[in-house]
Amino acid sequence: MIDPTKDDETEISYWLNEIEQAKKRDENFRKTGNKVLDIYSAKETGRVPFNILYSNTDTLLPALYSSIPRPAVSQRFKDDVDPIIEAAAMASNRMLEYLLDTGRDGYETFDEGMRNATLDALLPGRGVTRIKYDAEISENGDDYATKDSELVCVDSIVWDRVLFGYAKKWSQIPWVAFEEHIDKDEAVRLFGKEKAGKLQFLKNDDVTDDDKKSKTEQEKQGGEKTACIYQIWDRDEKVVRYISMQYKDDFLKVEDDPLGLTGFFPIPKPILFLEQSHCLDAVAPYSFYENQAKEINTLTTRITRLATAIKAKGIYDAELGSDIENLMSGDDNEFIPADKSSTLSADKGFQNAIWFLPIAEMVGVLNNLYAAREQCKQVIYEVTGISDIIRGATVASETATAQGLKSQWGTMRLKRMQGEVQRYARDMLRIMLEIAATKFSEETWVQMTGLKYATEGQVMMAQQVIAMAKQVKMSMPPEQLQLLHQQYEQQLQQAQQVLQQVKWSDVINLLKNDMQRCYKIDIETNSTVLPEAIEDQKNIADVMTALGQYLQGVTPLIQSGAFPFEAAKAMMMSIVKRYQFGDKIEQYIDEMKPPAPPEQPQAPPDNTLQIKQLDLQAKQQELQVKAQLDQAKIETDRIIAQGKAQTEMHIEQAKAEAGIEFEKWKLQVETDNAFKLAQFEAMEREKQWRADIDARILLAQMSISELAQAETGQEEVQDNTELQGLKDSMDSLMNYLNSPRQITLPDGRTVTLQ
Repeated sequence: MIDPTKDDETEISYWLNEIEQAKKRDENFRKTGNKVLDIYSAKETGRVPFNILYSNTDTLLPALYSSIPRPAVSQRFKDDVDPIIEAAAMASNRMLEYLLDTGRDGYETFDEGMRNATLDALLPGRGVTRIKYDAEISENGDDYATKDSELVCVDSIVWDRVLFGYAKKWSQIPWVAFEEHIDKDEAVRLFGKEKAGKLQFLKNDDVTDDDKKSKTEQEKQGGEKTACIYQIWDRDEKVVRYISMQYKDDFLKVEDDPLGLTGFFPIPKPILFLEQSHCLDAVAPYSFYENQAKEINTLTTRITRLATAIKAKGIYDAELGSDIENLMSGDDNEFIPADKSSTLSADKGFQNAIWFLPIAEMVGVLNNLYAAREQCKQVIYEVTGISDIIRGATVASETATAQGLKSQWGTMRLKRMQGEVQRYARDMLRIMLEIAATKFSEETWVQMTGLKYATEGQVMMAQQVIAMAKQVKMSMPPEQLQLLHQQYEQQLQQAQQVLQQVKWSDVINLLKNDMQRCYKIDIETNSTVLPEAIEDQKNIADVMTALGQYLQGVTPLIQSGAFPFEAAKAMMMSIVKRYQFGDKIEQYIDEMKPPAPPEQPQAPPDNTLQIKQLDLQAKQQELQVKAQLDQAKIETDRIIAQGKAQTEMHIEQAKAEAGIEFEKWKLQVETDNAFKLAQFEAMEREKQWRADIDARILLAQMSISELAQAETGQEEVQDNTELQGLKDSMDSLMNYLNSPRQITLPDGRTVTLQ
């Protein structure tokens, strides 16, 4: 950490010295990295005839990274589900899914960044990817600016253009510097015209002593002049410094922490496939089998030369020159006479006159060279952990079990490296989400995720609607308030629903808080290795079969109480988590309830005693019913007799009253000349009355008879509708007889009967 009492010149000298020291620490790393890249890119074909590095790298790269990871953001502890945490997890998941594949031109994709970092870790030995925040800002005056768009993107760093402060652990790294080459326009935009004019902008062939880059590296920059600057992220001071080796008077620029990340650096811990607990030195994997690779190249060179030397060559006797020439130029099945027959006869043929090159010995040496090269390759495969199965090569003589063991152990050797790639992808996603939480506006979150949470504007509008409704309720008469409530009822309901929803402000505030984000949300990824379809299908079939057998076997034990339900659920949860069925399945399993115990079969009871009791109860009930019937019959007879007596009394009373009325009427009409006519009418009326009375008497008798017939089975007769009807008829007759009546005589006169 720099002493604040030092002046600017001393501070600049300090940082320039730090850059130089970092380059010295990485000198061997850069030298080895350049050599490895030259071999991989086939620039050393004369010295490296057998490029085992390219073969191994092309095999390991898809084994370590072949599939874009999918983010898996969820609530860390699910004992008590919090709607805000669940909403934040869903928003984070959607945001990361969008950032993984934005589809925008001009930006490096996440897949490219991961592939480049993995390849750099396999070749030079270290892969680095920077996470950047990019926003398009429109100036709307001197003091007002708006963001037209914003994005979090990845930027692959060239393997030798990043420097690190000295430390033995990543958590103790004091600073990280990025080497950048910018043109003059970019320098003016970043540092101003005055400081940009003091930088040295070099062409391809302008290599100075201060610029340590090689001629080849300069040629890669094209024909445009560029200046080399260093962007230093100082974690101790929480600032970013810009410095140049050609301008040592002052910093080009110093700005406060631009991203506000928890780890400060805009990069995750680099990919390092060599694990070392005492340092962070990057080592190229090629270094572990470089000697064997050189041996393979030597053997390949010898094989090529020996194969070239194996030809049909020999030496023959000069005296047979014409005969040899004629023989070699002859056609098939052609016999040529010998000019030197005596010589051939003396030497007994060509086999004694011609001495061939020893090809058999050379072929034996060649076969031994091939075998030695194969053994050397096997040594390299043992060092790197690449088995024949991983390379896609099998031997027909090997059994399926042997091939399975080779595949299993080869895959286990790669698990650690695959885990390192997955760790790097997870750390990149965490940094991207943290930048999105601190930099993105609420509108950007809404557009990128598509979630319908309540925005700040919607919440304010809903609060205003409810506040206005309360104010109007206090100041308006009830009649007008009822009409207003009916008119704006829908708006009030919508406002209340908005306030009950999860708010974007709560979600973003939770994600901005470093402690809450780490405690409450777990950010992981799925596998970055694409499994074979057949293997994946087999695994799914195996686990489904295993689950089915497990449930079939454990269910009777749970129902009988021999095996606890919670233990069975925990075992099933461990299987589901191992095969990554997803949070939804885990949630459903966690909510499972123990099955209801089956009904135990009961032994048939002894019903002898119950049958006797039922028989006794039936007899008692029969006696009770008989007694009730007898009582009902007695009561019915009493009611019928009482009704009959009352009916007869009413009839006699009606007759007496009718006679009295008739006598009164007879006295009134005796003095009249129409007495006979009145007498006739009275007689007719009397006949009608008598007929009516007789009919009613008959009706009463029929009612009484019906009641007598229906008395069996009745428990109690308190009031009979037929007797009541009879009583009502008699009352009506009495009212008629007691009421005054008028009779019209034949001569037109009327007579009133009282």
